[in-house]
Amino acid sequence: MLGRVQGKAQDLETYLPERLVDEGFRWQTLARLLAGKLARKVTRGRVAPQWPESVVAYYGEIAVFDKPDLHMGGLAFGRDFPRVLNELGISRRKRMFEFCAGPGYIGYSLLAAGWCESLVLADIDPDAVSSARFTAAHNELEDRVVVYRSDALDQIPEAERWDLVVANPPHFDRANPDTRQYDPAWQLHRRFYAAVGRHMNPGGLVLIVENARGSDPELFADMIRAGGGSPLAVHPGTNVHGEPNGLYYQLSEWPGVSGSPGSRSRIGSRRPTRTAGSRERECPQRP
Repeated sequence: MLGRVQGKAQDLETYLPERLVDEGFRWQTLARLLAGKLARKVTRGRVAPQWPESVVAYYGEIAVFDKPDLHMGGLAFGRDFPRVLNELGISRRKRMFEFCAGPGYIGYSLLAAGWCESLVLADIDPDAVSSARFTAAHNELEDRVVVYRSDALDQIPEAERWDLVVANPPHFDRANPDTRQYDPAWQLHRRFYAAVGRHMNPGGLVLIVENARGSDPELFADMIRAGGGSPLAVHPGTNVHGEPNGLYYQLSEWPGVSGSPGSRSRIGSRRPTRTAGSRERECPQRP
């Protein structure tokens, strides 16, 4: 089913109703933005607005800062994470990590919504790391947010432990210099799943958004098992209208590092249940 879904997963128009845009902006602002888009298209990018690092989104009282072309899909379908967490019965966690975070749209939105007490962000791009740190400083969140520049998990301190991991990694495996969208031979995914178990508290959960047109959940399920985790569910993504958008969310559980603080976590008060379009996987017990 997931493979047949067609949608513009990274297109903000999929998530922002026209009425919201119409009522939220003056006609002068919309005209200026349209003129900029036309200039960029006609000149093939030679003439384009120069946006400085600026506020791009507000999540509750948190203002999130960004630089041009950093958000990829995070600003758009990152808005779907709260729905998925609710439908999977995932409750508040003490410490959350966003992998491939960019400026941290997903992580900051979930922090603002109360899904975690503290937040860890990591990305390999120095501009993304700079924006994420600027957001933490501006909002006086440096006591609750830490940001790492890291290639996969290689530069994450050994002592870091997480109860929930969320991520929007590259969705396609073709060879391409744009590593924000492409993960050749799924090497980044393999490195992530091979290493994430060393940073998980007992019963920690990993929730990754993927693209049905670019990948098969079974492939990632094999990586999860090889890393020591247990695949739990594959959950469909939707846009603001509740329509399928071509994404799916892969949930896994991890036994955690021996001696990690805390006890085995629960997903709300139950295991993930099947919802319309979701698939729960029965995983054999590992010896």
